[in-house]
Amino acid sequence: MAFKFNFTVDELDLDEADNQPQSLETSLNDLSLTEADLNKVPCQSYDVSNSPLPRVIQADILNIPNVDVPIFKRTLADVKFQMAEQDTLLDSTEQQQITGEDGQNVLDMLDLTGNSDLVRGVYEGGFKTWECSIDLVQWLSSLPDEAIQGKRILEIGCGSALPSLYLLARHEENIVDVQDYNDQVIRLITLPNILLNTVLSPQEPTAALANGDQIDVSSDDDDNIGNDPTEEKNGNDDDDDDDDDEEEKDQVMEDPVTCDAEAELPSDKLPKMLQQVQQRTEAFVGDWEGLPTQLTKKYDMLITSETIYAEHSLPDLIRVFQKALVKPNGIG
Repeated sequence: MAFKFNFTVDELDLDEADNQPQSLETSLNDLSLTEADLNKVPCQSYDVSNSPLPRVIQADILNIPNVDVPIFKRTLADVKFQMAEQDTLLDSTEQQQITGEDGQNVLDMLDLTGNSDLVRGVYEGGFKTWECSIDLVQWLSSLPDEAIQGKRILEIGCGSALPSLYLLARHEENIVDVQDYNDQVIRLITLPNILLNTVLSPQEPTAALANGDQIDVSSDDDDNIGNDPTEEKNGNDDDDDDDDDEEEKDQVMEDPVTCDAEAELPSDKLPKMLQQVQQRTEAFVGDWEGLPTQLTKKYDMLITSETIYAEHSLPDLIRVFQKALVKPNGIG
């Protein structure tokens, strides 16, 4: 099995980096860390059946060219609203465990999504929807049914998990497991997205200010991918960035519904919903180094996109492929 990154340095878009020299310098400093300096998150299985969820999930619909399966993706504004809402519920010990330091970590990660994208060994970019994941969905949709039907699949570095969502929605027989470095990403983005695209039936949002605009990923405007929807809809026409930031915070608190669809999660039905998810999806969190020891089954297909940015990570990723793929016909 051989693969390569099919692009050149000249093809990379450096415009945004040129406009943010400080962010670029920070990112380069992150990349300069040695392996010994990293305090890696140990890999472990994530308990899908007991994952906490909000009462309502708000989502945007990704309009991917040549893909006939609609994909619902939770908005980052909804994640921020959940963190703010939970932060007010301090009477419950359980809520304190969910919020507190962890809640601040989530907000810090969301802030990074619009700046340096990641911090090695701390946050690996899972809240951002990376452009190549959309390319991967398009490629998967071009395959014949027999190539992706009734398969056991693992997505590595899943984040929003768009390819997994497509494979789960395309064929009910598929078993699709997911892995991300951060458990916050699995809890707040990956699992809600899986619910939206498999178990739940998203409806039009109920709030009067909700607009039905879909995200058109065929556009050349990459800012639509991986950013807070409130930034997309409220910040483009205003030159005052500071005012926009304050306005976004107010909107997250006062009017979180800036989405295409929403789905309710009745508390009495949550256990059954999560059980349905668990029947088709197992989740893992943490570093790739320990992932092979956590895997108890072989996969017909391993998928990943925009996951390698540091050379030291490549051997761990290769070991996952060697351990996890069915031999001799597994595809990666």
